[in-house]
Amino acid sequence: MNYRLICKVIGVILGLECLIMLVSIAVSLLYREQYMAMAFLRSIAVCGACAAALLIAGRRGENSKMHVREGFLSVSMSWIAMSAFGALPYWFSGCFLSPVDALFESFSGFTTTGATLIANLEVLPKGLLFWRNLTQWAGGMGVLVMTLALLPKLGAGSIFLLRAESPGPIKTKLVPKISQSAKIMYSIYILLTASETVCLRIAGMPWYDSLLHAMSTVATGGFSSRTASLGAYNSTVVNMIVVVFMLLSSLNFAVLYFVVVKRTMKLWDNAEIKIYLRLLAASIVLITADLMVSEGFDAMESVGYAVFQVISVSSTTAFVTSDFGQWPEFSQMILLMLMAVGGCAASTAGGIKVQRVALLFRVMYRQLQSVIHPRVVRTICVDGRRVEEPVLANVSLYFFSYIVIILLMATASSLDGHTLGTSLSAAIACVSNTGTGIELAGPASTFNVFSAPTKLVLCFGMLAGRLEIMPMLLMFFPSVWRGK
Repeated sequence: MNYRLICKVIGVILGLECLIMLVSIAVSLLYREQYMAMAFLRSIAVCGACAAALLIAGRRGENSKMHVREGFLSVSMSWIAMSAFGALPYWFSGCFLSPVDALFESFSGFTTTGATLIANLEVLPKGLLFWRNLTQWAGGMGVLVMTLALLPKLGAGSIFLLRAESPGPIKTKLVPKISQSAKIMYSIYILLTASETVCLRIAGMPWYDSLLHAMSTVATGGFSSRTASLGAYNSTVVNMIVVVFMLLSSLNFAVLYFVVVKRTMKLWDNAEIKIYLRLLAASIVLITADLMVSEGFDAMESVGYAVFQVISVSSTTAFVTSDFGQWPEFSQMILLMLMAVGGCAASTAGGIKVQRVALLFRVMYRQLQSVIHPRVVRTICVDGRRVEEPVLANVSLYFFSYIVIILLMATASSLDGHTLGTSLSAAIACVSNTGTGIELAGPASTFNVFSAPTKLVLCFGMLAGRLEIMPMLLMFFPSVWRGK
């Protein structure tokens, strides 16, 4: 095991974190929040010192080749370190009562979960609110992807970093060079963020709020600068703009690249996107009907609520315009299932991913067919390409691990005395990186209802969900830490 190379990667990530903290200092000074600027300076001093120490320790790993184990451990350890040091501005600001609360908010930000402990956002410093949304934006596409885009010579074998951090069962590069693929993905990401910021400003939202909501939307994080989320603006135009960008951000960025830039394929040519859009349409119809029948809403109101909340939850952004925790149980169950499924592979959305769920159903169908016709050999193809058996095995392993982690987290949450609905939905919300569940974990509440130990368990779930389970689980295998 090349520990020096791992130290080097973590050091680079912490150095990058110091740089993005500088942006928050500028925002704090812009709004004359000198005390908040000092909190960021103290955070940079601590984070920078640790980054320097790790880079010095990793000097001899400069030209080393990275293998699978180094890749997975570098990713998991980098995210833990980044989230831990990202909690420093929250703690130094004096706005949080305990280090655990600061850690929870930081993990929630970087993993784009969007679960919060803050009951009144309007009283927080502008610089801290900006940092809160900036962590989501940095974590949305992945800080390791950002690093590969900025530092293409990080090390041979850095494809393992990309594979360990990138969402989806089938890992692909847009172009032969890894750094170039990372740059393309971030170019799309930045373009979407800038476009939404301008659109929201035109719709009447102030520049500051427009930027924060754009960063949160494109990262599918869900942090808002208002306690009432988008409901505070009471604007149909704002809601429509956010819906469009939530949907775009939950689609496969690689497909968007080939559709918009290369023009070598059509959006409808991708099987996963077709399934995803059909799933959204069916969910919207069912929830619209349920709201009209059970709640007595008129047709337009029901459609508006259903469209916004279905796309918001399925993209794992979880902005709210209505407290869906008060909706009929049938609608809540549909939303919980959409949370678990999430968006498309190679997007910023969380969840299991539509591609994995589709593959699981096809594997199940194939196994049922083999009972009737045991001698027939069937292959599973996606978009005309055969899916290898190891990929299918990994999908099954991922699904099993996903369910087990949710059940264990729900059990841990129930020790606080919460109901099944609160405990289970909180677990699903954190592992799927949605951030909002039902009952006490719903839109009208905060995660302050949970004890400090449970908050730490939920932090693990957020990180496991963001890193697609495996990098976090592999940390518990002693053989991974041993030599080659």
